[in-house]
Amino acid sequence: MNNDEKASDGNPGELKPDTDLPVDADTEGNISSPESAIQTMAEAAEIWTVSAMESAEPCDIIEIDEEAVDEVAEALADEKTKLIPGGEPEDIDEPRPDSTEDIETLGYSYPAPFTRWENFCDYRIWPFRAVGKLFFKQNGRSYVCSASSIGGCAIITAGHCVHAGNNSSNGWSTDVVFVPAYKDGSAPFGQWPARYSTTRVHWFRHGISKGLSEDIGGCVLRKQNGRKISQRVGWLGFAWNWSRNQHWLSHGYPAAPPFNGRRMQINAASYAYNGNVGANPAPVGMGNDLTGGSSGGPWIWKFGSGNHVNGVNSYRRSNKPQEMFSPYFGNAAKSLIDSLKKATC
Repeated sequence: MNNDEKASDGNPGELKPDTDLPVDADTEGNISSPESAIQTMAEAAEIWTVSAMESAEPCDIIEIDEEAVDEVAEALADEKTKLIPGGEPEDIDEPRPDSTEDIETLGYSYPAPFTRWENFCDYRIWPFRAVGKLFFKQNGRSYVCSASSIGGCAIITAGHCVHAGNNSSNGWSTDVVFVPAYKDGSAPFGQWPARYSTTRVHWFRHGISKGLSEDIGGCVLRKQNGRKISQRVGWLGFAWNWSRNQHWLSHGYPAAPPFNGRRMQINAASYAYNGNVGANPAPVGMGNDLTGGSSGGPWIWKFGSGNHVNGVNSYRRSNKPQEMFSPYFGNAAKSLIDSLKKATC
């Protein structure tokens, strides 16, 4: 796989018919929604009152039939590894949380060990402030996922939070708004409407379950008071083509029972096993009990020091509630990040 994979143009345009989708120079690249399709009102932020945010349904963590996966599936990571650093916000000079120790394991069987806790820190402290809730509509219904700021005007989330994966231009989420550092209905840094959304063509075309290896997406957000989202809340770094043998802190806002979506939850776990959804590279699994609403929340590697996004909450297997898979972050994820970060607000 070529580490110099070309990223698609971050500027949205009219979609071609679904049988002739725009793609990158690679076989299957990124695809963006037309700006005209992303918002149904002039200002999407007007839709998301506190009542509307709290009544939004959790976008389910995808569940797939156990027979469709193979715990012992293997996929090789690319040899060359890369990092993009994160950055603190320009607006406020705040101390970083204490660094957490990076722990590596050789994998586990189900149920893999994990530790989960509610975030009791001040959400306005970086890097917590770079994580938030993503509100949107699909098929006329209001949903919520999780997402994080990754630089420029961009956020990253799960592909199924921005597109239904139904191979249709009608599958794009609408009225998309990011609320960083959300807590108990409050929006300390405001609501940030999306200009447009982007996902991988592989997810757009194939959805569940064949597209899960690239269930990643993101949005380019409009500026607020002349400021980019990354200037206001900072941004997380990005790590790709690294060994699967890592330890992550998965962040998100689970809203399905036993959670209510009002508080950020953090799950600490190490690499457990690979997923098998019929495509390489295979997804990465960890022990994790976060529920619907946490979809798209970042897997942060080297939290407190590097703060690199190295995965997102995507799916689990049916009847296995204590696991979570993320697409492996290789060249496909890097292409998506490049496309989002170079875009104009």
